[in-house]
Amino acid sequence: MKPSIVISCGGTGGHIYPGLAVGRVLQSQGWSVRFIGSDNRMEKDKIPAEGFPFLGLPVQQLRKNQPIRSLKALYKSVQIARQDLRGQRPHVVLGLGSYITVPTIVAAWLEKIPVVLLETNVVPGKANLYLARLAQAVALAHADTAQYLPPQTLQRLTGSPIRPEITQGQREEGLALFGLDANCKTLTLVGGSQGAQKLNQALLATLPELLALENLQIVHVSGAGNEAEIKAAAGVYAGHPRYHLLNYVDNMPALLACTDLVISRAGASSIAEFLACQIPSILIPGGFGGGHQLDNARALADAGAAILLTEPQLAITPLGPVIRDVIMDTERLDKMRENCSQLNSPLAANQVAQLIHDTISYPKEEALAC
Repeated sequence: MKPSIVISCGGTGGHIYPGLAVGRVLQSQGWSVRFIGSDNRMEKDKIPAEGFPFLGLPVQQLRKNQPIRSLKALYKSVQIARQDLRGQRPHVVLGLGSYITVPTIVAAWLEKIPVVLLETNVVPGKANLYLARLAQAVALAHADTAQYLPPQTLQRLTGSPIRPEITQGQREEGLALFGLDANCKTLTLVGGSQGAQKLNQALLATLPELLALENLQIVHVSGAGNEAEIKAAAGVYAGHPRYHLLNYVDNMPALLACTDLVISRAGASSIAEFLACQIPSILIPGGFGGGHQLDNARALADAGAAILLTEPQLAITPLGPVIRDVIMDTERLDKMRENCSQLNSPLAANQVAQLIHDTISYPKEEALAC
């Protein structure tokens, strides 16, 4: 019989894209792959667009000012997920964290279906910290995560799955697509699809200093809706031949293929892609989500793959000298690239798939004893 899996993920690209990466690997190995997420978040469109069957649940984040409503939605979601799992009887359920996965993982546990979790942050989120008690195995993107999880649960360091196409970009394609000079080093700022205003402002403040370096060019991805404002703030530098302002990038693999140093937030999915592409980074973590980005950035900085700047530091530390000291030091860049290669494998999705194979190849009691 064809092996089958339900993958529960949603809310943000950081949860959805790793799930899709694992799903594609398992599908290529002959598995039947289905997804369960929220009925009102981005996964309801993203996942079906990738050709996978999808079930949306009416799950809501637990709100202190609406506890009864949230709990009713949770209960209803568990019942819908349980009915679905009972009818489909997948061999295993994979959860990628966030409150959106809670109903499906609880339903799988009630139906005695093996559960595997994937944690891509250094410090697990609340959902995975709780759900780990119900899991047979947990795949880890970072070795340090093991200390936060139940020791009786099988744990394996797999790395963080990435979109396979992210490492397939060609430098020549990127240079042509973005109008870049092959003889210059490329600094790329990526603030995410919505932009990150503090990052944008910090880069703008240091444009005169950076563009004075003749062998440096800048790709500034400002975020949707910010381009006109950023262009006005850049003033005369907006037309500089080595400054390229974009509000969004469709072909991120091509851009990363010709990037020497990236400035970014420290979301788990983004840093996994930087590491797999062996791109050194300056990480400026956001303070949202319980501070998990700071833990992620610190792990890369401690391993010599990134420079960590907190927002309070950014307020008093000019960004220009930090960028110059890294990107103009070829030996330092090379060492940072080497360190990146040690932290996340482009084959992480295959490693998670192997853990799933191994988890369902022996009874639950054996898995818990490992």
